[in-house]
Amino acid sequence: MEIKYYIILGIFSAAVAILRSNNRIDSEKIEKKKAIRNKATYLLDKFRNSPDYNHLISKSIIRLLENYHFHENVGKTLTDEEIKIIEEKLILKLPKSYKIFLKYFGDGGDWIFVQNIDNIQNGGFYKEYDYNNTLKEYVYLGEEKIITESLLSLMSEDSNGGAWCWLTHEEKKDNEWSLAYYIDGCLHYKVKNFTEWLEVAASDREVIREYDVEEKLGLG
Repeated sequence: MEIKYYIILGIFSAAVAILRSNNRIDSEKIEKKKAIRNKATYLLDKFRNSPDYNHLISKSIIRLLENYHFHENVGKTLTDEEIKIIEEKLILKLPKSYKIFLKYFGDGGDWIFVQNIDNIQNGGFYKEYDYNNTLKEYVYLGEEKIITESLLSLMSEDSNGGAWCWLTHEEKKDNEWSLAYYIDGCLHYKVKNFTEWLEVAASDREVIREYDVEEKLGLG
């Protein structure tokens, strides 16, 4: 009888411990969700009250912030001073639309809906990711010949093995360069600017598949 009592007591104690653990985990999840909601609300208010709110990219930024809980590992928002330091390192001025993204949404993320965007603080020109020195001096976008070292990475490489890059050799107002998709030594599908690119990403679509509708790149 005494042994049975201790067995029952042990089972009861274990059940209580599991219940407490589950409650703690649930509580942590609730607090995490609350923190994400609060952050999203703060960022939305900050953006709506900013002088940048009237920019064409605003609609996409708002959609990203309203769905902030869907994104993974979003980088911290950057200040004007932090962006200036990055620009000095790169020796160029970043597109205004992209700087708005950095200031009010964050510095990239592992999954912004279904699309990765690199951390610009740790990123740079696509040439820097060529650890095996396989990139050639020039790359082609159709008939256009482009210096490879001018490609500024929006990402180093996605799950398809390709990467979106800015074409920084272009002369554009506010440096709103076009972007193109680099894969297998060539550039494909020129997108007008970051505003247009983010509009697709903010609609929960992988950008390259929206352009490669005929599956010419064989992405699978």
